[in-house]
Amino acid sequence: MLVRIHPLELNMPLLRTLRIYSRLKLKIPSPIFVAWDSTYNCNLDCFFCDRQTLYRDKTDKDLVLNEAKEVVDSLADADVMTLGITGGEPLLRNDLEELANYAKERGLIVTLSTNGTLITKLRARRLLNSFHSISVSLDGLSDVHDKIRGKKGAYDMAIQGLKHLTTTNPRDCAIGVNFVLNKLNFQELRRVFDIVRNMGIDYFFVQPVIGSGSWAIPEDSLDYSIEQILEMKLNYRRCISQSYYFINHISDYITGKVPKLCDAGELYLAMNNEGKLFLCPGLPRTKETYIGSLRQHSFTDLLKSKKLKQIKEAIIPNCHPCLMNCTTEFSLLARSPLKTILSKYASLRLH
Repeated sequence: MLVRIHPLELNMPLLRTLRIYSRLKLKIPSPIFVAWDSTYNCNLDCFFCDRQTLYRDKTDKDLVLNEAKEVVDSLADADVMTLGITGGEPLLRNDLEELANYAKERGLIVTLSTNGTLITKLRARRLLNSFHSISVSLDGLSDVHDKIRGKKGAYDMAIQGLKHLTTTNPRDCAIGVNFVLNKLNFQELRRVFDIVRNMGIDYFFVQPVIGSGSWAIPEDSLDYSIEQILEMKLNYRRCISQSYYFINHISDYITGKVPKLCDAGELYLAMNNEGKLFLCPGLPRTKETYIGSLRQHSFTDLLKSKKLKQIKEAIIPNCHPCLMNCTTEFSLLARSPLKTILSKYASLRLH
């Protein structure tokens, strides 16, 4: 199915993209992406996620709708291009769609990352009207996915959620799958991809498990996995929108040899459920990475603050190289020609 968005709805996002590109070339970069942990409440217990443990004291501190809208205003006024709403599990927010619609009205490209288990047929329609893209996490076939996600039946619920999304017509939102590659599921990668591709998804991301070396793919199986991903990209280029750079460096990341490519605090930042700004989506939301509150300061002022400069100088030189969709790919994008940046819209089916 070809997903189309009315051209008039693209004016603000496209103009914002062009402005960001101009600033990149003038060496005065604007943030391309802000990851927002909209809540730390979650209905699953994934082995690789420590957020409910790290932020246990913040689960009852989610911004209310009016407060969240004020934060969105601050991001939009600073020309942020993309707001990635994540969690916890964002669908536990009853105001999620209203908040996303407001961000769209302010000209942001709004994406959602969800475990997919709470997507009913009715809510699927609401979500599709509110977001530019929705990514559902799927980390293996039934038994493996359920083990990784810590709940029996999580796979069946996620598949049902995907079906609700992909079979709702008409839709003007891209649907994708995030696959966290690890030692339990690498042999099921291709089967999962074939299942969801036949369901009609628009894109498929492979993310090597972060920060948990004991869960990484065995090194003697790396070549096999990378060859699979490259073959998938060759034959289904539209679905595998990750760059060849990213795919080819998965092995280097797992073996600790990936080159360092970091624009934290410039091209991408993170925000927690209280509206506090942090250096990078890939780092814990701690006092060491805390820049300031968007309830008290504008996003623009925080970007220009001495504190951000001090944090970058203290953290980035000592931070291990990463390989993440929400960091590395945006760093690559910023170094690409305009054609490549605009092609990112292809995965969102914006025409």
